[in-house]
Amino acid sequence: MAQWITFVIFGGGGLALLYVGVTQYFLQRRLMANAIAIEVEIIKSEIFKSVSADTDQRLNRNNSTTSFRPDIRFRYTFAEREYESDLLRPTIIVQGYASAENAAKELAPFHVGAKALAYVDPQHPDKAFLKKEAFVGPAVFIIIGLILPPLAWIVGKYI
Repeated sequence: MAQWITFVIFGGGGLALLYVGVTQYFLQRRLMANAIAIEVEIIKSEIFKSVSADTDQRLNRNNSTTSFRPDIRFRYTFAEREYESDLLRPTIIVQGYASAENAAKELAPFHVGAKALAYVDPQHPDKAFLKKEAFVGPAVFIIIGLILPPLAWIVGKYI
C-alpha cells in the first residue's frame, strides 16, 4: 500500500512537472520564433527574497535557506491595446539565485521608469518578454518529471 501512496504522490508531482515543462518548452520556442521587437516601460523592478524555514527541533538548529529572484513588470502597447507582462524570458519558469547581487545583475538594465526593448509574439500579445534567449528551466522540469515517477515506484517498494 505504501508503494502506491508514494507513487501517486511523487509520481503525480512528476507528471505535473513534466506537463509544465513540455508546455513551457513549446511556448518558449513559439514566442521566440515569432517575436517582434517593441518598446516597453518598466513599472516594477525589484528583488524578491524567499526564506525556507527548515528547522530541526531535536537539535535546536535552524537550517533555513534564502534565495532571491528578479521580480519585474512592464507596460506596453501592441495592436492599439495596452498590456502588462512580468516575463523576463519567454517562460513562466523563473530562475532563483543564491545572492541578491546575482539577481540584481539580471535587473540592472531594467530600472523603474526606463524604456526598454522587449519582444512580443502577435499571436500571444499578452506574453511579451524582455530577454530573447532560451531558458533551461523547461528542460529541467521535463527531466525531473520523467525521472520522478519511476523513482517514486522504486523507492515505494522499500518503504
